[in-house]
Amino acid sequence: MPLYGSLASMPLGDLLQWLGIANKTGTLELERQKVRKRILFRHGRVIACASEDPSDLLGHWLVSRGRISEDVLRQALSRQEREKRHLGELLVEMGAIKKDDLLRQLVAKTEESIFALFEWTDAEFRFRDDDPDPGNVFPVDLRVEDVLLRGAQRHDEVQRIRTIFNDPGIVLRRTAKLPPAEVFRNRMAKSLYEAVNGERSVAEILLHAHASEFLVTKFLFELHRIGAVEVAGVLPAPPSPAEDPLEFELHVPEPVGAAADGTARNEAPRIAVAAPAAEPRPEVVVPAETDLEIARRLMAQGDFDSALEILDRAYRMQPGDESLRRLLAEAESAFVEKAYRHYLPPSKIPVLMKPPQTLQNEHLSPAEFFLLSRMDGSWNVRSIIQIAPLREVEALRTLKRLRERGILELRDPA
Repeated sequence: MPLYGSLASMPLGDLLQWLGIANKTGTLELERQKVRKRILFRHGRVIACASEDPSDLLGHWLVSRGRISEDVLRQALSRQEREKRHLGELLVEMGAIKKDDLLRQLVAKTEESIFALFEWTDAEFRFRDDDPDPGNVFPVDLRVEDVLLRGAQRHDEVQRIRTIFNDPGIVLRRTAKLPPAEVFRNRMAKSLYEAVNGERSVAEILLHAHASEFLVTKFLFELHRIGAVEVAGVLPAPPSPAEDPLEFELHVPEPVGAAADGTARNEAPRIAVAAPAAEPRPEVVVPAETDLEIARRLMAQGDFDSALEILDRAYRMQPGDESLRRLLAEAESAFVEKAYRHYLPPSKIPVLMKPPQTLQNEHLSPAEFFLLSRMDGSWNVRSIIQIAPLREVEALRTLKRLRERGILELRDPA
């Protein structure tokens, strides 16, 4: 029988401890903000971890560690798409990384993916008893006791970091004090230090680094502690994408049952559709539709973008609803397919239509800034999507909005 719930009611430490003591074999799936991770157990020990978090993917991990460049990642992903082979194997074959270093990075990446879960306090979880098959997932062998110890240390570090870095809009600038010399000898540390320019927010630096929030903010926290960087200000949160206004006003119906005057209510719930004020007419009632029903209707009409807007709102309120999760996955998949076919053909070259210096006036999000910064006239849509440390569907929706706002246009490759 599967076990499911929320980490808000059963903390991750308690959940892992139970799985270890009970010598469980199976798969623990956790989901937060549409990102899923799976921890595989065999006889109470962790044997693998699979993650959909972009910063946990091998290519982004290696870029964040300075092992490969974005351009090398783009070439390797292009080959992977054609040849259907493991990315690590291709990178070794290309001479971009040595096999021994790749194996060390895979171990570190897998452990980081597991320990990062201790930052997830609001995730939904599901555990099912099965015989987990790691497949292409890199195998590990970790005792739950060791995971809990490292997780407790991670939790304490996160609380300390958040005393300073409690807003993704925080902007840092360098001071006259230089960091220790080893910062400039470490490719990842050097890149992060140079990313601090008095204009980028922490959220932008995260995307620039291709790394997890913990690793980036931990390094920035240490720079701040020794006085090598300081807080220059806090950027306001970018506005949410504009939503199309509904053509009618929804009135939440009272539940079926007894009315206030004691009479029975046997009618189905209804939605009142308000008539235009300039032309008064009697109120018209139509049967109510749930969010899922409205989304399905929009999907049937091919309007996957609007369906996703509705499903996103529903997901924020009920992230554990299985029917909602399945419909959301279906809508996202359909949107991706349609986007590549109609809005953003993969071979097209995105080109900026506004001078870079004017983009500060566009109230862009960190994701929008990142995508625009990779548009140099040579990278096509597919390449930019592949190297972006974002979920594919979110990167495509962002590019689509930028195109609709006239900030970019698509051109044929030379």
